[in-house]
Amino acid sequence: MGLNVEGKKGATVADDFREQVEAALAGEDVEDLLGVVIDLALAAEDRVWAQECLLELATHEHTDVRGNALMGFAHLATRFGAVDRDQVEPALHAALSDDKAHVREQAEACLEELGWGLPRAGSEG
Repeated sequence: MGLNVEGKKGATVADDFREQVEAALAGEDVEDLLGVVIDLALAAEDRVWAQECLLELATHEHTDVRGNALMGFAHLATRFGAVDRDQVEPALHAALSDDKAHVREQAEACLEELGWGLPRAGSEG
């Protein structure tokens, strides 16, 4: 996607960014969504909103979108100091059972990056 900083008159870059992300989410174009994940993780100014978008993308039908959204949580945590564990951790644990190895690996990597570790064998998560 890439952030377009030439916005409408009177609109802030943050407003334009949000509009572009929401348009991509509504459009469902995989290439746009892959760019959105990066933009959200590395440029969003509102952590809560970015986290909500990533939670939505973490269940997308496309493997790469799901997997990249999961790692986006780690990038958000690095930038903002934290993510909402009560919301993010269940999504990461659910992804550990994904049918695609890429998604499972991204969930594992993110859990490790966040310092939350992997669920113990035999425990539910």
